[in-house]
Amino acid sequence: MSTVSEIVVGVDGSPSAQHAVAWAAHEAELHGYRLQLMSSYASPVSDRVPQSYEDTLRATAERDVAEAGTIAQAAVDDPDTLDISTEVASGAAIPELLSRSETAKMLVVGSRGLGAISRALLGSVSAAMTAHCRCPLAVIRDSRSAPETAPIVVGTDGSRANRPALEFAFEEAGVRKVGLTVLHAWADGDLALVHASQGLPVWDWPTQRKEEKARLDAEIADLCAKYPDVPIRSVVVRDRPVRALLDHAQAAQMVVVGSRGRGGFSGMLLGSTSRNVVYSAQCPVVIVPDAR
Repeated sequence: MSTVSEIVVGVDGSPSAQHAVAWAAHEAELHGYRLQLMSSYASPVSDRVPQSYEDTLRATAERDVAEAGTIAQAAVDDPDTLDISTEVASGAAIPELLSRSETAKMLVVGSRGLGAISRALLGSVSAAMTAHCRCPLAVIRDSRSAPETAPIVVGTDGSRANRPALEFAFEEAGVRKVGLTVLHAWADGDLALVHASQGLPVWDWPTQRKEEKARLDAEIADLCAKYPDVPIRSVVVRDRPVRALLDHAQAAQMVVVGSRGRGGFSGMLLGSTSRNVVYSAQCPVVIVPDAR
């Protein structure tokens, strides 16, 4: 088994996948990783198909990865330094990609492939990856491209499960030489109702905000020290996490979220906040699992 650090990209010839390839190539160049372009040609039907049909599927997959290689080289500053490998697998796309996520540094997919219904927010492959991927997963949309100087946004709820997402975001901001917005959204709606029903005092938001800001600054203090050149903007807002993240995502080049937070449990591979952000954000979203 190869020990080379790889970014694996799912390729199917769709415009969404082509955007994913270009994004992943830039990411591989920044980190010095190998870029693996992977496609598959499994038949969409379970019955045995004629050999000629299987040959056509294989040829299409081979053409897709060849075109992806050209796109990847065009997306980087120095194509000669980009290490690209290609693979055309005979299995179905979802299990093939999931198996690669066990060892890859990152898995990158487009938000929708050729098989997606045009009105769907997320293709079937992308949706499966967000639920089960074992490495950081980048979901790339083709609807908007932010400037390379735009900041990265990472959401945190202060849980241990969210720590890998923070570490990933700081590293990305350092490599890309951009600012990082660390966002903590404090939603007190349910608690306020409880307090009101029990005749307790209402929440004092200015005081609560200071306490939450102090906790946030303490949470990221070691990472700020580790990446002193990264401009940090720590933000505490009184809002629902999804709404706050999507608001900040409008001016971001990337949003980073953990796979699950305080509300998650050990068997849950994707929390509601992460799921809603990846479904709705128009910029690339990276979901970082809490453990490998």
